[in-house]
Amino acid sequence: MNLQSPTRNPLKRLRCKLFGHNYNLLRKYQTNKKEYECSCCRQQFTEDEHGYLAPLTPKLRRINEVMEKFYLFKHARRQSA
Repeated sequence: MNLQSPTRNPLKRLRCKLFGHNYNLLRKYQTNKKEYECSCCRQQFTEDEHGYLAPLTPKLRRINEVMEKFYLFKHARRQSA
């Protein structure tokens, strides 16, 4: 689980602080969770439990992955029954 560190260029970080991040979709889960990455400062974000964007931590990434596995397992059981 390797999260990319944000860029060390202070001008790019300043740009994001002044004008906001430029989000690109990094990963979309079937549980309607999404992970985003700022194309300028390379910082990663995910949706929290309330639907707001929060910085992506290894714990939040693991939660997203476990929820995805549970969702797929649950739907596979429904289809076989």
